[in-house]
Amino acid sequence: MKFFIDTADLAQIKEANDLGILDGVTTNPSLMAKVGIKGAEAVMAHYKTICEMVDG
Repeated sequence: MKFFIDTADLAQIKEANDLGILDGVTTNPSLMAKVGIKGAEAVMAHYKTICEMVDG
């Protein structure tokens, strides 16, 4: 079984990743907006940050 977290919240991603159980992250524009990420450049930068945080 693989464990994915569905969020754009970097603190939640870090917490799950630090537990050593995270296989990947899924997110979407609604979750991005929920954490205050708006605009194409900001979204792409946030995606990059998530990718750098998680191996999966």
